[in-house]
Amino acid sequence: MRNFLDRLGYKLSELMYGRYGVDAFTSFLVVVALAVMFVEILVPSGFLSLASLALLVYAFWRTCSKNASGRAAENRRYEELVRKPKAQVNLMYKRWKNRKTTVYFKCKGCGQVLSVPKGKGTLRVVCPKCRTEVRKKS
Repeated sequence: MRNFLDRLGYKLSELMYGRYGVDAFTSFLVVVALAVMFVEILVPSGFLSLASLALLVYAFWRTCSKNASGRAAENRRYEELVRKPKAQVNLMYKRWKNRKTTVYFKCKGCGQVLSVPKGKGTLRVVCPKCRTEVRKKS
């Protein structure tokens, strides 16, 4: 049995040689398909089953594709699309995590988010992006 599993692993790796594999967009597609399957369990509908199946088939096709440049371009478009929302979520997390020690505010010149330590009095803050000087009470 052990020999069979070793050969199976070897054959699978041989099969995937030259294929694109899993990237961030493929992982996103699988997560969305699983979420749609969960909604299908709560609200039975034939359309949701077909949608989740289509997403899984597309994710599997992307994984097994030999057109690496095409799949990489799709992944770049996906990454560009989620870059700003991901940065906003990371900033919200950072603000929540440091809420006791740091004050966050936006630069009046360019909108860059700046931070100063709490409890240090009035500070002179220079925006690193646009060089606007602001006095901020911390």
